[in-house]
Amino acid sequence: MKRCSVIIAMLLLLSLPAFAQLRIDLGIEIPRGAGSVSGNEVFSDPEVNKFLTDYIFPIPEIDLYYQFDFGSLRAGLGLRMYTFLIASIFWPNAFIEADIWNLTAVAQMGGGFFGMYALGQTRFENGKVFMPDLSLWYRFGNSFRLGGGAIGFMLPESTNIGFLYYIGGKFNIVFK
Repeated sequence: MKRCSVIIAMLLLLSLPAFAQLRIDLGIEIPRGAGSVSGNEVFSDPEVNKFLTDYIFPIPEIDLYYQFDFGSLRAGLGLRMYTFLIASIFWPNAFIEADIWNLTAVAQMGGGFFGMYALGQTRFENGKVFMPDLSLWYRFGNSFRLGGGAIGFMLPESTNIGFLYYIGGKFNIVFK
């Protein structure tokens, strides 16, 4: 069963370029606060939020997608990666985005399988961690965006959802 799933996934990945555009997003996100949601309550540590507000920690982000374009609505499948000085972490990710005037609303979901690259070594792990991301961006032209959003960290066996909200900028490069 596992071998059959791998073969089907490989065939789908090989057929995607015939129907999709290649897209690369290069950006920087700056965390501005963190917290968690449990039930109907939101918890946040004022000291953590003050630290994230007082100091700037830009986190480079690189996304590589096959994008399906439906006019002002786009969807895609690919990889999302964050880089932290000497280490990087990446995972499969899917997105859907809609343009409204000069704004772009983006909903993403990724996780379940993670790759880590540090000091020349690559390691792969699977886990039940999923990361939804909701963001709103103002577009300057066709490729540059400024905005912000929130990324969550969900564990299926837990009722808590951790989140980090951020501001940032990114370039979207689409190869047609």
